[in-house]
Amino acid sequence: MSLPTVIKSVVARTRKTIRRRIAALWQQTYRAQYRLGRWGVRYGSIAFSTVLLLLVLASAYLSPTFQSALEAHYATEQAIEGLRGLILNTGSALIGAAAIVTSLVLFAMQVNIERMPHGLFRRLSGDLKLLGAFALAFLLAIGVATLSTFVDQARLAHVVLAASWAVVFILISFMYAYRRALGLINPLRQLGILIHDTRKELRTWARRAQRAMPLLEREESASATSSPTDSTHDLARTAFFQINNGWTDGAKRAIRHAMSFARRYAEQGDYEVSGAALNAVVGINAAYIGSKGKTFYANNPFIDNPLSSDGFFNDTLEHLRQNAQSGITRRDEQQIEQTLQAMAALVQVYLSIDYSSPYATKSHAQLATGYLAGAVQAVVPHDMADVLLEGQRLMGQSAQYVLAHGDPNDIAVLSEKIALIACTGCAKEDYRPVTMEGVRQLANLTFDLLRSRSRDIHFAVGEVRRDVALVAKLFLNVPDTPLSSSHSTFLGPYYSSTSMDSLRARLTALANAISEAQPDNADAQSVIRNIERWADGLYQTEKELLLAAIQAKSHFAFDMIHWITGVTEILLAVSNAPACDHHSQEELRKHARWLIATLTWIPDDKESVTFVENFQMTETLFEAAIDARNRGCDEIAKEIGKSLLSWTFKGGKYQTGWGILEKGLCGLAAFALMAGDEQVSEFRTALAAHLSRESAPAQEIRERAAREILERAESLYRQGHWSSRIDMAIDRSDHEKLRPLLEEIAGLLSPGMAHQTPTV
Repeated sequence: MSLPTVIKSVVARTRKTIRRRIAALWQQTYRAQYRLGRWGVRYGSIAFSTVLLLLVLASAYLSPTFQSALEAHYATEQAIEGLRGLILNTGSALIGAAAIVTSLVLFAMQVNIERMPHGLFRRLSGDLKLLGAFALAFLLAIGVATLSTFVDQARLAHVVLAASWAVVFILISFMYAYRRALGLINPLRQLGILIHDTRKELRTWARRAQRAMPLLEREESASATSSPTDSTHDLARTAFFQINNGWTDGAKRAIRHAMSFARRYAEQGDYEVSGAALNAVVGINAAYIGSKGKTFYANNPFIDNPLSSDGFFNDTLEHLRQNAQSGITRRDEQQIEQTLQAMAALVQVYLSIDYSSPYATKSHAQLATGYLAGAVQAVVPHDMADVLLEGQRLMGQSAQYVLAHGDPNDIAVLSEKIALIACTGCAKEDYRPVTMEGVRQLANLTFDLLRSRSRDIHFAVGEVRRDVALVAKLFLNVPDTPLSSSHSTFLGPYYSSTSMDSLRARLTALANAISEAQPDNADAQSVIRNIERWADGLYQTEKELLLAAIQAKSHFAFDMIHWITGVTEILLAVSNAPACDHHSQEELRKHARWLIATLTWIPDDKESVTFVENFQMTETLFEAAIDARNRGCDEIAKEIGKSLLSWTFKGGKYQTGWGILEKGLCGLAAFALMAGDEQVSEFRTALAAHLSRESAPAQEIRERAAREILERAESLYRQGHWSSRIDMAIDRSDHEKLRPLLEEIAGLLSPGMAHQTPTV
């Protein structure tokens, strides 16, 4: 390496090192600024007060020195009189300044009365800190004026220091009052004060209930003996809140004020404030739940319990419904979305309610989901696709929260609503993304159900599956596009076999994780049971969708064929997992057998056969049979082989241009050889039986297939790059056994060609 090259390399490395050092230095500077800013927010006022106190103490400590200096300067009575006048004039000016500042700040508060609810204005206009700052400024100003009467030769230092510090504190009071007034006028600060005061009031009521418990112990014990099922409820607190039924008045008033902010600022286009107001509503509800404690009662389908209805929750949800309706009327999409987000947040908050029973339904969360679904449905007629997309996402997230904290059966209503809203894309092209998002949310729910720790998801997963089928069936009535299939695109989140974020891709990853789990892994066993329940009856909806796709001549048939074979593969893989017990293994394989059997229901008319073979039906069935055999499921592999033979003759009797008859028979021959002589014998018998049927292919088609098979038998030893799974299997088989078998098959198809030598 030459010297210039070495020098350039060293210079380049040095520059790179310097740039990295500078970048690291900037990062350290940013971190230091961030930490200093956090420290200032937390301890800035304390540090300022400490420094101010130290300065006052230092000035008091140095007062003898100030006294000596002032005595030298004010040695005559005339000089002292001048100082006395200065202090008096300063005090008078400060009194006037305090009055002016007070008037201006109060005027600013009054001007902003239109920006806040009347009740909240009354609370903020009587802010004690603000009024205290003005009172302190007045008193200090009067004190400065009064100090002029105490000026004499012996007390010069004390008077001057006291007057100076009074002026400083007056200025600090003015600044504090100014900033406090700005904070009170700021709507975000007003909301912060609102929620802080409401939380404080609710905590006060909680403490009162706690203190009153000894007075209610007798009633509690009596109630406990009469109702043993409610023994875990806080009955004393329940009785206290019933006696003091107005304890939520302040919280309800705060909800009204917050909703007034949300509506007013949304109408003005200030969505930051409206969003903060809705967040305040959620925060107040969370504080209410914490204060009420274990006094919530769930709905009982057999007994009407008046305590199960909560007026505070009802008022909150009704306010949000009205706010959403207001946004719909004004076509304010952002206001509607913020309201929907608040409803979804309340679902999550209500799921944290302790009903004092592990079997209680999350009735208040269900109520909130009902309001959320109703609000989203109300948007449908108003051409707001983006709002519906957000609504679908929020409904899906809420269903996931319910699934994580409640009964899986509780998501059935939300799943149905998601499906119904997704169906709007069938009637309106602009709503097609809504359909896609709805299918995605249903796919997410299906996957989450499979991972659920619940012992019984049979009903819930069945409802979700039927909801998906409903959307798919209706959407198949929409005309499909020739190049990029709209059916495959918008139903892809659930049925796609090529997308990496589709349900099948996630199921494949889940099956791989289960296969690697230990035999005693409880989580893997739970997921296996859930997959077993999900697969129960799966063949019914998938058969209907497959036939509907074929009838509509939709490219979605490709997705259905590969989804059926792919899920069959997943079920067989899970059945072989170490954590899968014998019963689950049998059930999974039974469901896999029924699912793959749906491919035998394809109509046998030429148009349908040609359409399906466009998606390589023969190759797909062959691959499914090979996969089943590789997984040790010989019986299922044999059944798939029979399905392949049936399909070979169903499609082989037509001139489709795909060579179904010869391709299928060659694949079946290679497949039979893999299993041994017994399988070959069974294949011969089954082949002869199919050829003897009335529906067997015509002689012309059989002769053409025989010629193709003989040519394939003659070219077994040729090397090539095979894209077909059947050709690959033929290439890897025992050619010494395969060639006579292929010649025998050709002879069965066309006896006259049994001993002819094919022309190559």
